[in-house]
Amino acid sequence: MKRNEAFCHLPAGFTVTAHSGCMDTPANSLESLTVGLQNADIVEVDICTFADGELALFHGHQAPDDAVPLRAAFEVLAQYPDKRMNLDLKVFDRCAALQALAEACGVLEQVFFTGVPKGETERVRRDAPKIPYYLNININPFLKFSVSYAHRLVKTTQRCGAIGMNCNFLNATPLLVNTFRKHGLLVSIWTVRNDCQMKKVLRLAPDNMTTTLPDQANARIRSLSTKEPTK
Repeated sequence: MKRNEAFCHLPAGFTVTAHSGCMDTPANSLESLTVGLQNADIVEVDICTFADGELALFHGHQAPDDAVPLRAAFEVLAQYPDKRMNLDLKVFDRCAALQALAEACGVLEQVFFTGVPKGETERVRRDAPKIPYYLNININPFLKFSVSYAHRLVKTTQRCGAIGMNCNFLNATPLLVNTFRKHGLLVSIWTVRNDCQMKKVLRLAPDNMTTTLPDQANARIRSLSTKEPTK
């Protein structure tokens, strides 16, 4: 969704991601998926497998029998062609099957990966080369204001072939965001769960904010966009 950015500093193309279980819905449910797609630019789901290897939505390594199959989630996503889905990987041995399923369901251009650590980037690139991904980075709190550290993270992200970094809001800094942006990389920040956290993240002006409160995020962004600039 387009943002009026006349009076705020969010970057062009800024997006809100609805975290799984947003707005008090059950996590990784079809209800959560639908509510997220109706209230955000992107919806996040956790990806693992059933015991038989079929891909499913669940925050763990093996989904219970009553978990939502990924195919069902893709069928819902296909009804919202202007929205995207963040596939937060919990397992990495089914990426080829995941890419094939996304193609079969007609949603390949709508999906991307998060949850990808440095040690799994080679396998993700090999098995699902058509799906972009963010590199998950645990920011060192003692180095978050270091220029050289910021550049090291940029180089690591570039070497891994990622489109940017996905990080916790707690240790994200303007220095890190701006350094990534200068090198053409994106910054996605997770997971905002209250208004205080939301204010902090919006001041950082990343490319994406993941939140359990996408409706409140949109209201706050609209408020920022309509405020007169300070004289």
